[in-house]
Amino acid sequence: MIDFRSEIEKEKENFINDLATLVSYPSVQDDSTAKENQPFGKANRDVLDAMLSIGQRDGFATAEVDGYAGHIDIGEGEETFGVLGHLDVVPVNDIGWDSNPFVMKRENEILYGRGVVDDKGALLAGYYACKIINKLDLDTRMKMRVIFGCNEELGSKCVKHYFTKMPFPKMGFTPDASFPVVYGEKAMATVNITGSIAKKGLISMFAGKRANIVPEEVIAIVEGSYKNYLKSFNDFLEKNHLDGTCEEEGNHTRLILKGKSAHASLPHEGKNAVSYLALYLVNEIDNELIKLIADNMSDYHGVGLKIAHNGLMGDLTMNLGVIGYKNDQVSLTLDIRASHEIDFAKMSSQIQSVISPYQLQSETATTPGLYVDPQSELITKLHQAYQEVTQTNDQPQTMGGGTYAKSMPNCVAFGVEFDGYDYKIHGNNENIPVDHLMLATEIYCKAIYSLIK
Repeated sequence: MIDFRSEIEKEKENFINDLATLVSYPSVQDDSTAKENQPFGKANRDVLDAMLSIGQRDGFATAEVDGYAGHIDIGEGEETFGVLGHLDVVPVNDIGWDSNPFVMKRENEILYGRGVVDDKGALLAGYYACKIINKLDLDTRMKMRVIFGCNEELGSKCVKHYFTKMPFPKMGFTPDASFPVVYGEKAMATVNITGSIAKKGLISMFAGKRANIVPEEVIAIVEGSYKNYLKSFNDFLEKNHLDGTCEEEGNHTRLILKGKSAHASLPHEGKNAVSYLALYLVNEIDNELIKLIADNMSDYHGVGLKIAHNGLMGDLTMNLGVIGYKNDQVSLTLDIRASHEIDFAKMSSQIQSVISPYQLQSETATTPGLYVDPQSELITKLHQAYQEVTQTNDQPQTMGGGTYAKSMPNCVAFGVEFDGYDYKIHGNNENIPVDHLMLATEIYCKAIYSLIK
């Protein structure tokens, strides 16, 4: 039996140093610095170059496509096995982090920083697995190609463009989810709702940067003295175990409510600040937008919009991720995920029927679901490697998140997270134990080798 773990231990500190390097780039998409060959901004171009440099340092051939994505080729073979990860990250909250999110902290053998899990740490786990297989000079029939893009969090335009110039690998996985192997990903819809609603007590309300994150903080300006709201607001916060402030804003009142961020595919793991504030304000002011949110958008499964659905991949999930309201103008964005067989056209029509009485309009962009036969060679061998390394009986799964697996044929999500640990994905203090990264790398070594030997 090949002792992958001992080889991984030899590389552990190199791995951690490389991760610290990648984390140091604040690779949140920045369109203000976008230009030719850096379509997603300067930091994203810089981190792409940093990953290419890691491959070049280790003696491997590299390539990149117009600043959208790049790859590192490891080993030899006419056919290719792909490992697809991303280098862009979601934004960080201005408050809530215990350390600088772009300076990786190592404390009690836990690594903290934006991207240590999603997806820089996971990408490096895949890269180091390929590197170790190559180092051991094992007999293989495929070369390994580690592919990395810079726009996964905002639609995966990176790899879509990359694959217009580069061939698909024969098979592969993306280390951008959880173990065990994911054979199905829900279909996704982004619903943008716009229009005009008279203020009637609500002057402004803002929250959220991305639809795929449960908004942690909302700020609203409401008419009237803060003294009219202070007691009822504090009582509401205490009852719902929330934090917030109620303060004077000229002749009006500023309300700040803080919930808990989470990934939109698991909205129940967070506390949507917008929903909670609407549930408070619906009893305080007579505003149609607040009524709409409180009555129709404050649950996680679309019950209020009458779009709840249970399919082969489980329940539909819904996240009200972004809100902007000022000068009577409304902008809302919903992130919806559902089993691959859902009729999105019917769902969109239902949403429109609910918002039409408020004189609002909606536009829906959809992404189809992913389903790979659980009995296929790819699924069975990935899962076998996971079971052998972890000594568990967990079974293959489906999920609500969307990954690069949808960008190429015969590709699925596989790790890097283990069940039962809170990695705080998309939240404050994103973190991962070093042992989890090493264990994932071992699983990847065994899994990749089983498919290419």
